[in-house]
Amino acid sequence: MKIDAVIVAAGSSTRFGSDKLAADVAGRPLIAWTLAAFEAASSIERIIVVTSDAAGLEEVARRCAPQKFERCVPGGERRRDSVEAGLRACGHARYVVIHDGARPMVTPELIDRCVAAAEGAPGAICAIPSHDTIKEVDAGLVTGHPERSRLWAAQTPQVVLRQAWLDAAAASDGDETDDAAMLARLGLECVVVEGDIENLKVTRPLDLDIVRLIARARASA
Repeated sequence: MKIDAVIVAAGSSTRFGSDKLAADVAGRPLIAWTLAAFEAASSIERIIVVTSDAAGLEEVARRCAPQKFERCVPGGERRRDSVEAGLRACGHARYVVIHDGARPMVTPELIDRCVAAAEGAPGAICAIPSHDTIKEVDAGLVTGHPERSRLWAAQTPQVVLRQAWLDAAAASDGDETDDAAMLARLGLECVVVEGDIENLKVTRPLDLDIVRLIARARASA
């Protein structure tokens, strides 16, 4: 199936310390890599970018996604506000794929696999198995020892039934860290597609260094 994509690029980059989406990655802005991957994905029909800087991103988006970029829409204070703005801009689309703009190493293949897995389900998310032992901690003390084999680290893209996401958001004003958690409010569970360890989110300067290494490796391959 072909669906619309919402690229969430409205964050403040507080933890990073500067505008990470504009950071140079192998000669072009970080966000350009994200947009180019969605332009190349066969499952994507239109791209909506949610941003607090439409003037700065629109030129990049038109250059990197000339066939599929539709428009920029303003984001909100929280992630859920920005996602909702993007979903509403998609009109009456049944499914929509949501992706963090700060995950520039996503591949068209991963996008297409996630979209294909969602068909007939409430949604689908990319995730990778945890290779670390995770502890639950409260007030500096270990309070739980989750079984590692059942722990996966969520990534984007995440595909959702558009109206189900909106209905779940309307049920409570609380925020969620990802879209699978939003759907879970209605008891809807997403299919899991194994993601890619290179599909990391740039949150700290070290993440940007790693992304630059990956980009250079891909360019020379």
